[in-house]
Amino acid sequence: MKIFAGNWLTVFWLLLGSFAAISTADARIDASVDRSDIAMGETLRLTVTANEDELPDNIDLTQLETSFDILQRSSATSARIIGGERNVTRTLELDLAPKRDGLLTIPALTYGGRQTTPIRIKVSPQSTVNVGDEVVYFDASANNEEVYVQAELIFSITLQQAINLDNRAISELDISNAYVETLEQKSYQRRTGGRLWQVTELRYAIFPQQSGPLTIPAITFSGRELLPGRSLLGARLGRRIALESKPITINVKPVPASFPGSVWLPARQLNLASRWSNAPDQLTVGDSSTRTFEMSAEGLQGSQLPPITTLMASRALPGLKFYPDQETIEQRELPTGIEGYRLQSEALVATNPGNWTLPELVIPWWNTESDTLEIARIPPVAINILPTLSATVESTPAGVADDSVLDAALSNNPVWLWQLLSALGWTLAAFMGWRLFHAQRRRQNTSPSLTNSGHISSRDLVALRLACSGNNPWQARQALLVWGQGWLDVDTAPTLSVLAQHVDSALSDEIRWLDTLLWSDTQESWQGDKLFGLVKDQCEKVKQSDSEALTLYPST
Repeated sequence: MKIFAGNWLTVFWLLLGSFAAISTADARIDASVDRSDIAMGETLRLTVTANEDELPDNIDLTQLETSFDILQRSSATSARIIGGERNVTRTLELDLAPKRDGLLTIPALTYGGRQTTPIRIKVSPQSTVNVGDEVVYFDASANNEEVYVQAELIFSITLQQAINLDNRAISELDISNAYVETLEQKSYQRRTGGRLWQVTELRYAIFPQQSGPLTIPAITFSGRELLPGRSLLGARLGRRIALESKPITINVKPVPASFPGSVWLPARQLNLASRWSNAPDQLTVGDSSTRTFEMSAEGLQGSQLPPITTLMASRALPGLKFYPDQETIEQRELPTGIEGYRLQSEALVATNPGNWTLPELVIPWWNTESDTLEIARIPPVAINILPTLSATVESTPAGVADDSVLDAALSNNPVWLWQLLSALGWTLAAFMGWRLFHAQRRRQNTSPSLTNSGHISSRDLVALRLACSGNNPWQARQALLVWGQGWLDVDTAPTLSVLAQHVDSALSDEIRWLDTLLWSDTQESWQGDKLFGLVKDQCEKVKQSDSEALTLYPST
C-alpha cells in the first residue's frame, strides 16, 4: 500500500491516459500506388487510406508536389462490419505525373501525429517508339512463362487508344483447371510519338490447379470510333474496330518432390507471427490468455493458407486447456498481385500449477522468387502457471497484517486521493462496460440466423453445381463460400467453419469433411454430388417454409 501511495501520481495519469489509448490505439494512415515503374509522360495513382477519425483530405501535399504534378484528386468513405465492430475507412486518390525521370520518392505524408511510409517510383525516359498510323493497340501478356501449380500468375490485357471509343467490349477470360481472380482495373495516360494515349489495363490473378501446359485463350476487343461533333440522333459513330490478342501457353510445374510440408504454399513472401493477450509465463491457476496467430502471404489467396493451432500439440499438457476462438480469412490486392491473410485465435485456460513448453510451430513454404524452400517458424513458448493466492492468504493469521497495513495507508494518504482514484476507477469501468454492451448489441444484430436464407443467387448455385459435378474440391470450396455469403446475408464471405455452424447437421458434416480434405493428400477421391445435394435440400427446406419461392436454377 505504501508503494502504491508513493506513486499515486503515476496511477492518476495512467487512468486518464487510458481513455485516449482506447480511441487512438487502432488509428492508422497508409499509402499505396498502383504502379511503381513508369515512364515520363505516364501517370500513376496514389491512394491514401485512413481509419477511425482520420481525414486524409486534410493532408499537406506540399512535399509531394516537388516531384509530381497532381492531375486529379477524389475521396471516398466506406464502412463495413467485422466481428461485430463497425469499421470506417476513408480514402484519398491522387493521379500523379512525374516532373522528371530517375528514381523519385513519394515522401512520408503526415497527419494527426501519424505518417505514411515513403514510396520509391522508378521513372524511365519518355518512349520514342514510332507508333505509325495506328490509333488503337490491344495486346495481352503474362508476367511469367512458367509457374508452379496453385501459384499466382498475373495476366494483363492492355488497351491503348489515341482516339475516343464507344461501345468498348472485351471477351471473358475462361480457363479450365484454374481459378481466376479479377484485379482492379488501371487507367492512365501516356504521351508517345507526339500523341496522348489513354491506356486501360485489365489484370487477372490466375491460380492453376493442375500441372502441365496451361493455355490462356485469345481475348477479343471490339468498339466504335467516336467522331467529333454530334448528329441529330446523338453521338457520331465512325468505323468499327475489332482486335484479338494471341493465345499464351504457360508451363505449370508440379509440387517439388523435396517439399516437406503437407500443405503446398508457393508464395513470393510469407510472414508468420503470434501474440498473447497476457504473458504466458506469468499466469495463475484459473487465469486465461488468448493466443493469436497471423499469417500473410504474397501470391496466395486467403483460402489457401492453412489453419494454425497448438490444440493438437497441447493435448499432452494436462495442466493447460486450449479452446478455439475467432478466425478471419481475407485477402487484399497489392500492386504485384494478391496477398492472403489469416488470423486465428485460441484461448488458453490454466487449470493446474506447473511449467510447460509449447512446441515450435513450423510452416514450410516455397519461395517462388528464389525458387527455394523456406521455413516460417514460431519459437517454443514457456508456460508458467502459479498456484492461486488463496493458500498464502489462509496461512496468514487473521487480523495481524491486514489491519495494520490498512491503518498505515489511511494515515499516510489524504481521503480526497482515495476518493479521486475510486471515482476514476468507476468511470473507467463504466466506460468499458458501455463499449462492451454496444459491441455485443452489434454482434447480435449482425450475427446470421439459422433460419435466414439471405439473398441466394441462382447463379451461385449453378457455379456450385458445376464445381461439384467436376469433383474439384478447391473450386467447390470457392463456390460454397460465395453461396454461404448470400445464405448468411453478410458483407464478406464466411469461412467454412462458420458456415458449418449455420446449416443443418448433415450439410455441416459434409462441409467440415471438405475443409479437412482440402489440406490432405486425398483430394482426387472427393465426389461432389453429395455436397451439392445437401445444399439443394437446405434451400428446399427454406423454400417450403418461406412465402417467397426460391429459384434453384435460372430459367434462361
